[in-house]
Amino acid sequence: MKFPTKWLALPVVCLSMVPPTDAATVTVTPAERDAMVATTSAAAAKALKVEAAQLRVVPEQIKRHGNWVFLTAQMQDPAGKRFDYAGTDRHDAAQAGGVSSLCVALLHSDGTVWKLVELAVGPTDVAWEGWAAAHKAPAELFQ
Repeated sequence: MKFPTKWLALPVVCLSMVPPTDAATVTVTPAERDAMVATTSAAAAKALKVEAAQLRVVPEQIKRHGNWVFLTAQMQDPAGKRFDYAGTDRHDAAQAGGVSSLCVALLHSDGTVWKLVELAVGPTDVAWEGWAAAHKAPAELFQ
């Protein structure tokens, strides 16, 4: 029986269909996620000068690359509604559409604790654009 040479291309075709592994999409454990969210929530509440109980940070995406994490989240009130800036120094800007409900954070781990490196609360632009260069964080996190 003659071996069909076109079958030699089969492994190449199959391998080309496998998506590449993206280091920035490495999953985090539930405990790590909780620690990251708690750190980000506390910092966001402090930045807004509100009690921590008034603000929920609900992650939309957590990208990890080694000991670096870029967290994108929506800010909500305790009832799960969009965070209301009333009573904060950003209330007037919020009324004019000058802030969003977005909260983004860059975190770094020393192997035991996730520490906040940068935070943007309510950005309406790409506040994290220079974070990779400023902190020597992997650029893949922000893509």
